[in-house]
Amino acid sequence: MDVLVEDLLNRSTEALRAPHDLLYRSSEAIWAHQEAGTARLKELTDYYSQHASETLWAHYEAGDARLREFLSTSYYAQAYAEGMLGSVSEHLFKRQRELAEKLKLTLTSKLKIVILLFLIFEYRGYVKTGKLFNTGSVSYIFFITSCIAYYLHRVTTAATPPLLFYKQTPWMERCLELCPKLRKTYHPTLLWAWNGHLQTIILGKMGRSFNPALPGVRRCFKAEDGGTVYYDTYDPPFSKALATVIIVPGIANTSEKLYIKTFVRSCLGSSFRAIVLNHLGALKDAPLTSARIFGYGHTGDLAGLVDIVHARYPRSKLLLVGFSMGGNVAAKFLGEDEERQRLFSGATTVCQGYDIKGSSSFLYSWERLARFYNWAITNGALKSTINRHGKMLYNLFDQRTISSATCIQDIDRCVMMRMYGFNTLDEMYESWSSSKYLDKIAVPLLTLNAADDPIIAPLCADIPINLACHQEKKIHVQTQCGGHLGFYKGGIIIPDGLSWMDTTLVEWFNAVLSLSKPEDADDSDLWYSDDVSSE
Repeated sequence: MDVLVEDLLNRSTEALRAPHDLLYRSSEAIWAHQEAGTARLKELTDYYSQHASETLWAHYEAGDARLREFLSTSYYAQAYAEGMLGSVSEHLFKRQRELAEKLKLTLTSKLKIVILLFLIFEYRGYVKTGKLFNTGSVSYIFFITSCIAYYLHRVTTAATPPLLFYKQTPWMERCLELCPKLRKTYHPTLLWAWNGHLQTIILGKMGRSFNPALPGVRRCFKAEDGGTVYYDTYDPPFSKALATVIIVPGIANTSEKLYIKTFVRSCLGSSFRAIVLNHLGALKDAPLTSARIFGYGHTGDLAGLVDIVHARYPRSKLLLVGFSMGGNVAAKFLGEDEERQRLFSGATTVCQGYDIKGSSSFLYSWERLARFYNWAITNGALKSTINRHGKMLYNLFDQRTISSATCIQDIDRCVMMRMYGFNTLDEMYESWSSSKYLDKIAVPLLTLNAADDPIIAPLCADIPINLACHQEKKIHVQTQCGGHLGFYKGGIIIPDGLSWMDTTLVEWFNAVLSLSKPEDADDSDLWYSDDVSSE
């Protein structure tokens, strides 16, 4: 009986074990199929993901290339349009200048014919009556009437807005909005300021109608060659300085010139500190300490002054302005070294010639009486400066040759060329010209010239026009009247105390500063031991 029961239990156990084994084998089969399905699914997922990624990347690259092609096409189209606009502006300006010259020549020729006819008729009347300049004669009345008509024509056409040449950008449009004087009519003094010769001569002989009293401090520093360079500092009397304007005067000029004083007065009115570089040898009471005077393109003295100003006012924004020869020095100073430009927020040059070689050739001609001004500058500014320091300079240069010089080129040949180590005049003029440095200036730059300037060659205006039409943050301003550094405005006979140049340049500086990055100004005035006098 026990054997039967045990046999029955064994069979039952085997019967129960068979489904367990089947379930185990089924689990293994299901797991194997699951792994195979997972691997297949992963393989398919990787394949389609990679294929989709490659497809998407190909579409992205194609779209990016198309976008770049479109942007490149748009850029070239914009550059072409801007180039065409600049070319059209230059062509229109040249055409306008040609027409103006033709009109001027026509009027001048007609006036000469009127004068000739008047003299003929007066001679005939003198032969018949024995009287000369009969005020009741028809020829005399006709002559006076013609002169009055010519004068009224010049007066009525003198007041015009200045011509502006610039590349249209949002920055420049915003700047012009902040500087409305550039788009308004410039009204020269009524009775005489329409003539460039009168403005130039009156500025040279009389200066301005306003002689401001400016409390300043005169300081000096030693140049590398041992020369003593003087500069004057003028601080705003009633407020902190918003910026510092470094001023470079014209040939043989100093802070004592009235056009420099009125510009300094305009700067102080806008809370700008003004620092004037007195050209080496130009001050009457400052003896030379080395055998060197100023040079038309020598920038070492200005570089030394800028280093001192930056060290003294390290957080003050710097602005640079140069007049006539000083404009050439200022522009060349900025273009020579890009590191210098980081110190400045803006710059301006007024009535400079840009190309010294071209200006020299013009001054040797009689166009616009340039030869007369050449002689006047030689016998006035240059010879007086050299003779003032004769004890030091005559040991190196021939006094007889200097005394017999009749033009700037003679002085340059016997003094300047040897003083600064050049072999030829052309080498010196090409090395000192600012024209080849203008395109390297990255800071906002305004160049100002007058169309009737008798000292600057008319063709030199093409240099700043080409620059302004093709580079950003550059503008060339050309007024119809103004002469050389004159720019008298207002009044009938006596002009306003401040010239159009004084007020407009300061307004331009204010506009440039308002568009520059805001920085804290530091007016800390460190004490320097180089104070030599106080005015």
